[in-house]
Amino acid sequence: MASSSLAGRCLRLDVVARGGGVQTLCISRAQNPMRAPALPSRRLATADAAVAATNATAATAAATPATANQGGTAGKIFFTSLCAATFGLGAWQTQRYFEKVKLVKKREDDLGMEPLSSYNDWRALKSAAGSDGGAKSYQRVHLRGKFQHENEILIGPRGPPPGALADSGPNSGRGGGGGMSSSAQGYYVVTPFVVSCDGAGDPVSSDANAKNANPRRGWFDGLFGRKNDTSGNNISSNSSAAFDNCKDQAIVWINRGWIPRHYINKNNERVASWEQPRGSVDLMAMESRTESPGTFTPPSRLDSKKSNESNPQTINKLLWIDRSAMEEMTSCPADSHPPLFVEINGGGALQYPAKPPRECVGEFKVTPEVHAGYAATWFGLSGAGMVMTRKLLTKGR
Repeated sequence: MASSSLAGRCLRLDVVARGGGVQTLCISRAQNPMRAPALPSRRLATADAAVAATNATAATAAATPATANQGGTAGKIFFTSLCAATFGLGAWQTQRYFEKVKLVKKREDDLGMEPLSSYNDWRALKSAAGSDGGAKSYQRVHLRGKFQHENEILIGPRGPPPGALADSGPNSGRGGGGGMSSSAQGYYVVTPFVVSCDGAGDPVSSDANAKNANPRRGWFDGLFGRKNDTSGNNISSNSSAAFDNCKDQAIVWINRGWIPRHYINKNNERVASWEQPRGSVDLMAMESRTESPGTFTPPSRLDSKKSNESNPQTINKLLWIDRSAMEEMTSCPADSHPPLFVEINGGGALQYPAKPPRECVGEFKVTPEVHAGYAATWFGLSGAGMVMTRKLLTKGR
């Protein structure tokens, strides 16, 4: 007969021998043949972590091909789009190059022609052009009439016209001419000009001027809610009477040239004088254009103060040649849309407003050579992108 009891960590067995004696046996748990030895808890946790890490590695390895494939597709699309975009820009600059070559040739041919004898001849030239009447003509024209200096407008700050101050260097007017140019800064003087009866006729303007009669406003105009002021300056009574007495008169705008910035103080008051011819004036001019604002162009009247009778020295000032603002400031007749001309220097000593000479008037700020350089740059970037894209597509093959 045998009995057992559990004491501590031993299994106690009492065994009765044949002779009637009792023999006690103590067997440890580790020696129990019916039970597997227990592992320590720390070893079990380590084993579980190892199994979890193995499973995670297997899952990552299974997902890696799909992720890599997605990244490769995105890279291919990105580089392909870059190649297409830069190639398109190169093609556009190539087109601009050939267009600019034609414009340069037209300008040279027009300036080489004999000047038109009157404003009426210029009108006839624009009318004869028909559907192409909006194209700018670089042919010179003689104009005779009187300036309305009381309604002159300053445009700027701007650099000087090409060749007006120097043939080369920072004052040549060929360094950009904008507000950030390294050249001397100043203002264009734009003055209404009443063309005399013998060479006027009904005022006309080119298609481009008519389109600019109500140009789209810049983003800053909409942001600040700026609108054109309709108060304007009134044409003097003498000028109005002269205009009424001669129904064949027309008003045009003349860009008379450039004056230095220090001629005007911060209050838009004249502190130095410039030439203002009185009476009947004969001048040589060439057709010009007003300007249209870009998306981020600030309002044209950002730095403008209206002149008034209490301070006749205060002048109108615009940042850019805004047709609508100019028409209101000069109180032009409704729907007249006066054309804009730039006066050409007839020779002689330098005097302000400084005018461009015949050889430089109407020069293009961006020449055909610049367009060719841009095209080469864009095509070069497109070619480099194609090489990189090809290596990406053929990687591992």
